[in-house]
Amino acid sequence: MRIRDARAGDAPGLAPLLAELGYPDDVERVAARADAFDLHAGSFLLVAEDGEELTGLASATVIPLLHEDGSWCRLSALVVASGHRRRGIARALLAEAERRAAEAGCRYLEVTTGERAGREAAHALYESLGLEQVSRRYLKAL
Repeated sequence: MRIRDARAGDAPGLAPLLAELGYPDDVERVAARADAFDLHAGSFLLVAEDGEELTGLASATVIPLLHEDGSWCRLSALVVASGHRRRGIARALLAEAERRAAEAGCRYLEVTTGERAGREAAHALYESLGLEQVSRRYLKAL
């Protein structure tokens, strides 16, 4: 297993992973969104690769802060293919995201995660890696 930056041509492997996370979409739309990571400084899209197969992904963005020194890194997606779970892939993706966040001067790594049924294993993983639930999140569609 290898962790690397996503690259052009990965969308056919990204789309099924996003579907497993609960966000099904067609390959072309996923490709366009993945390409946007190259355009936004501080954003990165990581993939876990086993041979030619993408087995996981993590996306994150560094966010500058006004109210305190430094930045935060927000993890916006993390998923491992169902047939590859419990093999350390999520931990490896999170470790690389954390390394990059620290390198960018971030003070915190923030993860938002759904409260829906079936997310208990993800929540347990985050807690086992030292993340703690500290706030609420509000969202409004625009």
